Amino acid sequence: MDFSALLAKEIAKKKQSATSSANKEDGVSKKQGVSDSPRFIRRGDVERAREQAYLEENAKREEAKRLEQEKRRQQRQEEEEERERKRREAEQKYLERKRARMEQEESDKRKKYKGRTNTKSPTPDSREGTVEAEELAKLGQLTESDIVDRLRMLVEPVRYFGESDKARLRRLRRAEKRAENSDERIEELLATIDYHIVGQDVKSDQEKVYLQLEKYLRYLLKEWERVLITREDTPDQAFETLSQTKGYLQPLFGQLRKKNLHEQIYPSLATLMMYLQQRKYRDANDTYLKLSIGNAAWPIGVTAVGIHERSARERITGQDVDGKLGKSSVQIAHVMSDEKTRKWLTAVKRLITFSEGQWPEE
Repeated sequence: MDFSALLAKEIAKKKQSATSSANKEDGVSKKQGVSDSPRFIRRGDVERAREQAYLEENAKREEAKRLEQEKRRQQRQEEEEERERKRREAEQKYLERKRARMEQEESDKRKKYKGRTNTKSPTPDSREGTVEAEELAKLGQLTESDIVDRLRMLVEPVRYFGESDKARLRRLRRAEKRAENSDERIEELLATIDYHIVGQDVKSDQEKVYLQLEKYLRYLLKEWERVLITREDTPDQAFETLSQTKGYLQPLFGQLRKKNLHEQIYPSLATLMMYLQQRKYRDANDTYLKLSIGNAAWPIGVTAVGIHERSARERITGQDVDGKLGKSSVQIAHVMSDEKTRKWLTAVKRLITFSEGQWPEE
């Protein structure tokens, strides 16, 4: 047997079967649309493809971010327009309530006046002028309680001994004229002065600081009223609190006009307002506590026992006994014991709270 011939025959057969199977695989791949691709890919091509995909993803992200910002801006604009509309509606409702309240008060006054007996209207003398006669006639139409209230507001006696109704009305007219002229002069001074208090002026220029205190307090009241009017759905209780605060501050305004604050109250109040203007609310509250409560000892129990005077009693009660302390050393142990002072101190505390909420500390 020829072994070499058989080996050659088997090798040829294997080559023929391998060639036919390879041709079949090429035919199948061509039918399926698979193109001849290189077996290796360049790293640069991979980096370029990755960079292109990153740029496309980044562009999509930026576009989505822009659309989101545009949506938020439009939403904020709509919210601002809605808020402005509600503010206008609230302001309109407040003005309508105020007008209705004023009309109701006016109608109540008319009913109250009609229900009473008419007071005697003073007949002007022949030597009085036409303007004075008209003013006296208007004052004569007031009720007894209204005349008493006006006199008390002007710090005038209700009636002198043996004073007639005509003389009292003339005195009321003269007092109102004096108050009007004084108010006009003070308003002119307040218009030309800056309400920002300087620490050096508290001792050196008290007259200027008195005017600054009044102007700044009135400015805070106006800002408070403006905020309540422009706020949405402001309750009537807030306006009542503001009106009560204005009433509480009237005695303080009178003392500021007369420049007769106590020598221990004036520097504390000026310092408090200076801190308030500088937005140092912690210092302002500390000054308020020192002003309202003070550092003087509060008496607890009996201060005088037996026939002998207790030592250092004037330091406890704050009273100058036989001139021991001197004018500048007398302490006000408790300023809240005075009803008027307690009210305007309460009003000052409300203004501190309003300022702290309106202008937060930086």
